[in-house]
Order: sequence, then C-alpha cells, then structure tokens
Amino acid sequence: MTGADEQTFRFAEGLTRTVRAICPAAPEFQVDVAGEDPWKAAVHPQEKAPVVLSIGGKKLLDLVVSYTCSISTQHPYMIIEGSMFGLRPHGGGEWLARLDYRRRPLANVPCSHLHIHAHRDAWTFMMSRDGHGSGRKTVKKRGGAEKTPQISDIHFPVGGPRLRPALEDFLTMLIEELGVDHPPQARQELDRARARWRMEQTKAIVRSSGDLAAEVLREMGWTVSPPASYQPKRHPAEWLERY
Repeated sequence: MTGADEQTFRFAEGLTRTVRAICPAAPEFQVDVAGEDPWKAAVHPQEKAPVVLSIGGKKLLDLVVSYTCSISTQHPYMIIEGSMFGLRPHGGGEWLARLDYRRRPLANVPCSHLHIHAHRDAWTFMMSRDGHGSGRKTVKKRGGAEKTPQISDIHFPVGGPRLRPALEDFLTMLIEELGVDHPPQARQELDRARARWRMEQTKAIVRSSGDLAAEVLREMGWTVSPPASYQPKRHPAEWLERY
C-alpha cells in the first residue's frame, strides 16, 4: 500500500465517522483506486448508496456524497480533485441542492460552487437573455436555448479551493435548517471534525504562502528564519486568485 493509499483510506474512515455522527446507520465509505500513473482514487459510500436521513422519524431525504482524489506533484500529500454533496427527496426525484468542488474545472465556473434546484420567475426572466459579458458559450447563447433556464444552471461561488464549506458544514446545515434526526452528540462531533478540516486547510495555506505566514509571525513578535534553500516567491500563491 502506497502513502497515497494510506492517506486516502484514513480520509475515508474520517468521512464514515463524520456522516455516522448524524446518521449512525450510514454506509461505510470505501476507496476505489482508479489508476497508479498518475495515481487517482474515488471515495464514496459502499455501493455508492445514499445516506438516508429522517425528520420526525420519517425517511425524507437522501444525502449523496462522493470525492475524487489524486497525489500532489509538489509534496507527498493526497489532494482532493473534486467532491459533491447532494440532497434529494428520499427514493429519487430532482435534486434539492448540490455543493460541488472541482479543483480544476473545465469551464469558467467557480471551483467551489452551490447549485440550488428551485424555480422563480425573476431568475427565469434574467436568464432568458444572451449573457454577452460571460466567457462561457452556454451563457452567451442562453437566449436562444431550446429549454427553459433553471436556477440550478447557476454556479454560486462558495469560498474557492481553500475556504470552501466542508462536509461538516453541509451536515450541520441539515440539522439546523431542516431539523433532520440525529444522535444527541452529533453537533459536538461535527464541530470537532470541522475544526480538524479547517486546521488541515490552514496548514495547506501556510505551506503555499510561507512568506506571508512568516511576515505575520514577525508582526506578532516571533523570530522566524527561512531555510537555507529558501527562494522568495515573485507572485502570490496561485490558488488565491482562482475563481
């Protein structure tokens, strides 16, 4: 088993704990390694089954969670290439909402974005025009589309590659906004898992912006010295400007 395999299996175990904090009967997450050169893997519940959520004891919602992972070419860490948290009525039907992340989206869309599946005339009116200011062909020619535009076609940006919502945020939203059934300690477990996620993101931010981290520490009174191999960066970290 490679280091990437081990990291990804630990990641899957953490996802199982997180989801079972709100739904103890949730299926276990598994890792499917899809390639070795380059290394990549998919992480999802066993048999890609949804997590069934109830409100007031009645099964009403299906939560669908999936991730795709790869290994960084710059350091020995697993990186998340994409994720999807989706909510739909139990048993099928149109999505209610989806929170998507694509580290390198193919189109000019936010790498982290929210889809809201709803209908409102005001949105339909605005989206029936050709969006000439957009860099996306589908938006430029939207006025001539054969189908009625949907709010779910809009990619609402939510925090970019490092500051995006975590699975724990999505699950907490389901508790606080929809009142889904959950064990008594669910919120505490989700809060702790969220803290771990944000600490890992903080470490990644520091690794990509060491100069900035050192500057802030010096302002706080710390003594910080660069390593012998240090080379000043001419530009900010690439992810800071990513849509």
